Amino acid sequence: MIRYIVITFCFTSVVFAQSILTLEQAIEYGLTNSKDIAIIQNDVEIIKNTNHAGAAGLLPMVNISSGYNGSVNDTELEFNPFLDLGGDMGSEIEASEAKSSNINSSIGLTYRLFNGFSGIYTLNKFKNQNNIADHNIRYQVENKILEIIQQYYDLLNQQNIYATFETSYNISLDRYQQALEKHNYGAISKLDLLNAEVDLNQNKINLEEAMINLYTSRQSMSLLIGIPDSTISLKHEFNFNYKLDLNDLIKQTKSNNTSIRIAELNYIVSEYELKIAKSSFSPSVDFFSSYSYSNVQSETSFISKQNNYGLVAGLNVEIPIFSANMRRKAFKSAKINLESKELSRSQIQETIITALTTAYYNYTESLDNLNLLKKNLETIEKTAQISRDLYDSGQLSNLEYRESQMLLDQAEINYSAKLSATKIQEYIIYQLSGQLQKK
Repeated sequence: MIRYIVITFCFTSVVFAQSILTLEQAIEYGLTNSKDIAIIQNDVEIIKNTNHAGAAGLLPMVNISSGYNGSVNDTELEFNPFLDLGGDMGSEIEASEAKSSNINSSIGLTYRLFNGFSGIYTLNKFKNQNNIADHNIRYQVENKILEIIQQYYDLLNQQNIYATFETSYNISLDRYQQALEKHNYGAISKLDLLNAEVDLNQNKINLEEAMINLYTSRQSMSLLIGIPDSTISLKHEFNFNYKLDLNDLIKQTKSNNTSIRIAELNYIVSEYELKIAKSSFSPSVDFFSSYSYSNVQSETSFISKQNNYGLVAGLNVEIPIFSANMRRKAFKSAKINLESKELSRSQIQETIITALTTAYYNYTESLDNLNLLKKNLETIEKTAQISRDLYDSGQLSNLEYRESQMLLDQAEINYSAKLSATKIQEYIIYQLSGQLQKK
């Protein structure tokens, strides 16, 4: 009874009716139905769509352009006197509704051959940013898993508290009925009856508060994992890991912890940003080439029709001389940012290792306390049974029996709460050491 807890909820959905919800299933439902994770996945897709070789400037640019313009004009031409056109041609020409047109098309290619390796550095920066995006998904998933685990064990604990107060209420109800019967026969005083009634009312209050807490926890669980309020049974057996080693956990944390990995990747991104800023001082070489065609026709020009087509290619070299210190300032800022990322990486690792160490010692201490609480509960259960027998035989007063029952209630609640808290602490260790999704 102590190590094996079964919880049944009265939900209304037919789909999940009478199903047993294991912790693994709760996690699966929660991850599948999480809108937060779906949003972060979309954000990651946007990042990866933005970060590619083309955005890094490593691919050529090809453009095709084409155009046409035409006109119809009335034209009057008058030549200068020194022009001798010969023949009978006069010095003035008039053209009515003279047509002209211009058709042009071209295809061009530009490609940056060299820019201080900025394109390669940018592409490597993009790759690491994509890795950061993937780790952000993992970070969100781990947080969601831990949230579900905490809610799952809270639900187990709330059910156990409710069951404890329900038992106490039934015992108090039985005591009150016995006291009422004895009072009717004059065997006990009115004061003893009133004391039994007070105890019954207090246990009823405790039971109703436990029922509210259980209902609230149940609704939170339903909302968290995204399933309808249905009949769910939580069946769970508490098994603890007694083989955790702190040194091994620290090694795994340094290499697998999501926050540490993100900090390391942010540092690498800053390294490439510094290289990109440095490459801005280098000259850039661009290759360009185009093939063009044009057709020009005019009824008033000396040339009535002209076709042009051909290939053009060349290199363009740009050497940075002065840019109002913008490149120098950008390089300095990138260098400062790299130093900040190094400090951040070190701080995050120290914080995570400290949290892991604290969680480890809390967990090992909780395991020891669980054994003591279990032994204490077993002893109190025996003394409670003895008190019940003495009370039934008239050798124990109402007050003494009440104190015995309250002591048992508190021992059961303390042990149940410790079970859930210790198991949650174990999963926190798994999260910190980067093993949560493997469990």
